[in-house]
Amino acid sequence: MKRQALNQSKYYVTRAASALVTVVFCATSLFLFSGCEEEEVAAAGAAPKYLYISSGACYSGNGVTAFTNATSSNLVYRLNLTTGAKERTIADYFASPANPGDSPVAVVSENSSSLLVLIENTTTVGLRRIERVSKTGATSRTTYSGNITALSAQARAMTLLPDGYLLVSKSTAIEKMKDGSNRLLKGANPWVSLSTPASSCTTSATLLSSVVRLNNGGIVFSHAATGAARIGVVDPLGYAIAGDCKSAQASPNAASFPTAMAYDGTNRKLIVAYAGSTTAADINTIYSYDVDETTSVLSNPQELYDSSLFGSTYNYLLFGVSAITLDTTNGYLYVATAVSTATTVANYKIEKLKYAPANIGSNNPAVLSWEKTFYDFGGDTKCISSMAIAD
Repeated sequence: MKRQALNQSKYYVTRAASALVTVVFCATSLFLFSGCEEEEVAAAGAAPKYLYISSGACYSGNGVTAFTNATSSNLVYRLNLTTGAKERTIADYFASPANPGDSPVAVVSENSSSLLVLIENTTTVGLRRIERVSKTGATSRTTYSGNITALSAQARAMTLLPDGYLLVSKSTAIEKMKDGSNRLLKGANPWVSLSTPASSCTTSATLLSSVVRLNNGGIVFSHAATGAARIGVVDPLGYAIAGDCKSAQASPNAASFPTAMAYDGTNRKLIVAYAGSTTAADINTIYSYDVDETTSVLSNPQELYDSSLFGSTYNYLLFGVSAITLDTTNGYLYVATAVSTATTVANYKIEKLKYAPANIGSNNPAVLSWEKTFYDFGGDTKCISSMAIAD
């Protein structure tokens, strides 16, 4: 038994060392070895997290000229979530098997091995599609959905639902789609088609820039159009009558337009980035809203950042924000921002901001504090159209 225990001891130490896990001393009884094995397996089994990026055609607010399908980097890649180092290029949409005009505008993690990438194509609109892409960077990619009826307008954003469906935002509506040609309708219309009937959410739907899901299934949209710039919440079962609009909030300024959203489901806070063509007050901002998940009502808008106060209140510049994502586990907000205040954007970079939701409403400038430029501008940041944190 002593020899057997000693052999087991060597086995577990070797196994832990090979997994780069620190092993504490365990007594050499068979019972205690079993306990050591459980702790070691749990530590070794924690999958590393990455920030997945799509750098395709993007939107940074009306009056801000961003990159197009032809001028974007058109890459999907991932960054080490700890260091910000580029770990791998996953897909290049300027290279085979891509088509001319392809541009990745949104990315979500499907599972531990694959991403889903929303492809916009203004050259040949019939080539709009959603692809399944291996996280390993394998060159082969498969079409998850090529339903051109659903993708009948410019593709903007998407989010993955617990039931395996995607909410896909296009300029004029939000579709609910699954692999193949599966598409769920609300009557004869897309899942969310806000122009008919009119409601407090909006009287039109011309630029639905982003979409997220609440814990209760509520569908949050951002609509960026002059005179109708707002965010709103729609019933999980879609939009068919005015009552399906649960809540709406107009943009804080008529010249600011919602570009990106993230939801803090733990603290029931919706984080919204607004952008426009000037650094005047209340244009390029980040706001939070309280979310009542019983009623799906948005309330209590709080300004967390305003570019007009850069250099005085804030030591970091956010302008023309094109994408945001929230790491609630570690308490960070990642923000893709233009590198200057030029209305024709030269490039984008990713800022890492410490997120302290407890300060909302009492010390708003302390809610988002600058940690560092997480990923600086370069040939692969034109433009940051989407970000997602996943294994």
